[in-house]
Amino acid sequence: MTRPPRALRDPVRIRFDGDEVAAERGEPVAAALVASGHLAIARSPKFHRPRGPSCFRGACDGCLARVDGVPNVMTCMTPARDGMSIEAQNTLGSRETDFLRVTDWFFPQGMNHHELFAGVPGVQQVMQVFARRVAGLGKLPTEASAVRPAVRRTVDAFVIGAGPSGIAAAIKLHEKGYEVEMVDDALEPGGSARAAFDARFDELIASLEKKTAIAVHLRTTVVGIYGKDVLVVSPEGAQIVTARTLVLATGAHDGVLAFEGNDVPGVMSARAGAWLLRLGVDLGERVVVAVAKGGGPFGEAYVRVAKNATLVEGEPTAVHGSSRIKRVAFGKKELAATALLVDAPRAPAYELAEQVGATLVHEPRGYVVRAERGRIGDGVFAVGELTGCTLDPGAIKKNVDALELNPR
Repeated sequence: MTRPPRALRDPVRIRFDGDEVAAERGEPVAAALVASGHLAIARSPKFHRPRGPSCFRGACDGCLARVDGVPNVMTCMTPARDGMSIEAQNTLGSRETDFLRVTDWFFPQGMNHHELFAGVPGVQQVMQVFARRVAGLGKLPTEASAVRPAVRRTVDAFVIGAGPSGIAAAIKLHEKGYEVEMVDDALEPGGSARAAFDARFDELIASLEKKTAIAVHLRTTVVGIYGKDVLVVSPEGAQIVTARTLVLATGAHDGVLAFEGNDVPGVMSARAGAWLLRLGVDLGERVVVAVAKGGGPFGEAYVRVAKNATLVEGEPTAVHGSSRIKRVAFGKKELAATALLVDAPRAPAYELAEQVGATLVHEPRGYVVRAERGRIGDGVFAVGELTGCTLDPGAIKKNVDALELNPR
């Protein structure tokens, strides 16, 4: 689909399967690809079905591609720079015409390739070789990666997550005299706040920019917490960080609904759609926004700002399309769609908190961390959606203000 070019402040040129694509310097590569009409970026590893980005936070596989010779790169978490080469993976033929797509047609009820022709002399070995070539996630890198350093260090206050609750906690720690470092795997701080279209969140992000003493490390992932040690990985290398005060502000995972075709390119979370809208990315003329019970606020925020969106309260039952969405059904009602944004209840990202021994309570949306005045361990705290706090500036302020920090 050809779309009118966006107004770019600092344009660069990247190439996707040989085609030139305009991008804003530093924006996620996947955002530039979607803006240019490339909804289908990847292929599923087994049946080679078309896949597109759905979360724009590194939590799905719809944007995996080979970038400058390196396979399995999350293009939604990779900043665009001039001259980048992006190639689709796992294809026999081209991205648009993958001949291995016929596998899905031959086995419409699914296929267990581990047992296919099992026990048949000769044929079993041939099928195993074929299965290994059909499945997988990309070929080895063109060049070996350079060895990156690993260091161990101790910090005063360490905040994991640069969303609104993490920012508020970092500012509070700084104002109380702590030396604060904050990490996030995104390309910019703000997290969900950048998709809410709320001026109060914008002010919060701006206040962080003024606190130059707070060190913010982006494109940095916390892999796990082992006792007092926090394993951190970034493009520069690995670190084992020991923090005197540790704050978890990991937010929440997008809600996912089960319906036919929920993996067709063009089906995204409402948070992802609203974030793309903030970047000026057009999702087409007929964007359908489905807000499930308990969802929000991203679907309503998108409809409030966009001019081409239809809001439907309820859950979709089916999506029709192959390489891109064409129609979405809500029971017997069908709507033409160039994109479907799903706003479902989000599940707290409790995984790191569980590693440090936090008390978890199961609710319909998932596991929620229970913390008395934010404390979940000796010198360890949890804030924000992780603890069940709603994504509201007032609620987040109250949640962070309740933190019972040790005096400096």
